[in-house]
Amino acid sequence: MTRTAIIATRTLVCAIALCLCLAAHAQEATTMKEVNVSTSRRLSDAGIEKTVLDTAVLHDNIAYSMADILGKNSTLFIKSYGRATESTAEFRGTSPSHTQVMWNGMKINSPMLGTVDFSYIPAYFVDETTLLHGASSVCTTDGGLGGAIELTTKPIFEKGFGMQYTQGVGSFSTYDQFLRLTYGNEHWSSSTRVAYSHSKNDFKYTNYDKKVDERDETGKIVRSYHPTERNKSGYFDDVNVMQDVYYNDLKGNRYGAMLWYGYSLRGLPFLSVDYKTDNDFTNEHEQQSVRALLKWDRTKGTLNVGMKAGYAYQNIGYEYSTNRQDFTTDITNSRSYAQTGFVHANADYAPSQQWFLSASASLYYNHVKSWDRSPFHIGDNYNQGRMEENLAVSAKWRPLEPLTMNVVLRETIYKDDIVPVIPAFFIEYVAFKPINLTLKASVTRNYRYPTLDDLYYKPGGNPQLKPEYGFTYDGGIEFAIKRKRWNVSANVTAFNSHITDWILWTPNSKGYWQPSNIKKVHNYGVEAMLGADWAMGRHWRADVTGNFAYTPSINKGEKRNSNDASYGKQLCYVPRVSANINAKLHFRSWTLGYQWVHYSERYTTTSNEVGYITGKLKPYYMSDISLEKAFRLKKASLSLKAQLNNILGTEYVTVLSRPMAGRNFEVFLEIKY
Repeated sequence: MTRTAIIATRTLVCAIALCLCLAAHAQEATTMKEVNVSTSRRLSDAGIEKTVLDTAVLHDNIAYSMADILGKNSTLFIKSYGRATESTAEFRGTSPSHTQVMWNGMKINSPMLGTVDFSYIPAYFVDETTLLHGASSVCTTDGGLGGAIELTTKPIFEKGFGMQYTQGVGSFSTYDQFLRLTYGNEHWSSSTRVAYSHSKNDFKYTNYDKKVDERDETGKIVRSYHPTERNKSGYFDDVNVMQDVYYNDLKGNRYGAMLWYGYSLRGLPFLSVDYKTDNDFTNEHEQQSVRALLKWDRTKGTLNVGMKAGYAYQNIGYEYSTNRQDFTTDITNSRSYAQTGFVHANADYAPSQQWFLSASASLYYNHVKSWDRSPFHIGDNYNQGRMEENLAVSAKWRPLEPLTMNVVLRETIYKDDIVPVIPAFFIEYVAFKPINLTLKASVTRNYRYPTLDDLYYKPGGNPQLKPEYGFTYDGGIEFAIKRKRWNVSANVTAFNSHITDWILWTPNSKGYWQPSNIKKVHNYGVEAMLGADWAMGRHWRADVTGNFAYTPSINKGEKRNSNDASYGKQLCYVPRVSANINAKLHFRSWTLGYQWVHYSERYTTTSNEVGYITGKLKPYYMSDISLEKAFRLKKASLSLKAQLNNILGTEYVTVLSRPMAGRNFEVFLEIKY
């Protein structure tokens, strides 16, 4: 056997042995005494900083992707090129590759890029989303130098058949459709979801990157103005199908199987500085993906054990070609295949009300095959695979009623390289129980290993890259006041993070881009959340949530040369301030909603140069409003919803030269049986 196989086998055997030891001890313990399971659940979250978005938030709008949900309901900054274009999450001012994303316990970050494009994930395909901030990500996985996101689907054990159909129609010839069929009884749960989105996405915008001069008969300029243009080549067709089946034998065993297929064909919008036409060029991105997962869980007293096995496949194509005089020339015609195999075992055990123990082991195999058929990119291909093993143990201890401590140790192996042990320590103290006033603190050291593109991409891959590593410190306070007619909850967290050997792709002397460990980055700041609801009368109810983040992300790396002015400057495209508010007013079957989002200015250069017009992107404020009416029928319910987005017609961009849509509308009809 190879050294990699031996290490992988040893890791899995150790984890299974640990799970069996916990199981054996738990069987003995459960015959001796009863333990309050609710206490163990509370212990499992000790000291962890997390945000949970439930089904009501996720399924508020069929047209939303997870990118929209995260950007409008959390402290994350979503770097987006517009609807149905690349949308990545930046946690606490870190890069998108520093946010690890799990789907039902399986990591779905691209093995090529290390990121997740949330525009490909329909919000209606997720039943609960959990954001683990900073150090808390170590409880789930490694590599989350900014944080981690857990996407979860849940079974429905309601008896009988159910059906939900939603039709949406919006501006720019946009059509969204969603169908869900469910069946459940005390043992079985089945859910079939289908989502389809189509749009020309040809909105108008004022192009401030161009200027048109009008001249009189003598050639003298009499007027200059910025032209109004349409978003060219921004069309998209997205299809997603998900089937999940669950079985509960009512004896402690639960089985699940999930299959998710996605297909997307998208035109990549032209830049606002482009002068070419749609007919001159083809600029298209095509993607097919399959994710499959099998899972088993067993609960016996205070012991829970489980196993998972999964597979993920992506077929990604990108074509950029010229079309002139009936002759096509491929400038870029790339194709990439990425595959991931996954197995996982875990055990959780609460021997008493003061202890909660857990252990897990994961094994991933990632393989990427990438090449370019264009004559301009001969030899630009690679075919590489890598094994990744992960073993974690944790112990939560409550020595006193208000005090809880949590220690996590995680060991990760990439191919033949063993990353140093990742430790994390959490502590929380309930200072005033009537309002659950809780003080929290945590510290961790974390690592992120280079992606396959970082190491092997041609041209430019750098096999000599070192893992990024960082220290993160969190401290916060939270409370929750619950009364008969109103509830208020809030939390504030301060964080401080230092990341070393930050991987950055920069142009080299040979004319192409190459990654290197050139940066040290200092991330720090404050995150805050407020939630409240109020029953104002017999038929009136209001609820509001707000999020705020202040996230300086400063380059502290050594200067590359005498002209390097990036030291001490904010990282590109990272806003220092972001905020959002979601408010709803309910009266009988009517709901009036309002959403507000704000991002501060973002710099487009490492030196934060603002002496020229493209040096920074202006701050912007975005407002959406909606009105919904629900109807109750004998065996079904129906709702009509109208939403007006960007009601103030704000002109803005989140990425340089990528215009965004102005004022636009959507109308939805939903039927539930």
